[in-house]
Amino acid sequence: MARAPSGDAPTDASAPAAAVCTLLRTKTAFGTFDAGHDWQSGNSTTAAYWCLATMLTSGPDDALAHAHTCRHGRRCFRAEPE
Repeated sequence: MARAPSGDAPTDASAPAAAVCTLLRTKTAFGTFDAGHDWQSGNSTTAAYWCLATMLTSGPDDALAHAHTCRHGRRCFRAEPE
């Protein structure tokens, strides 16, 4: 019996991961901040994110703190630790 496709899009392991703001935190960060502040790609339906600048689930710009939104181009984005 054939299995139905899962609906998950394939991921390209060779694609460079976009930098995540260094102020973003979660208990399920899928990576390490040791070498290059690189978060591994991955999605969690149970992850809770917060911003170190506000200690809330929103950033200084009042937008949601999330690994998909706390990226370069956002007004409060920090590429390197202060």
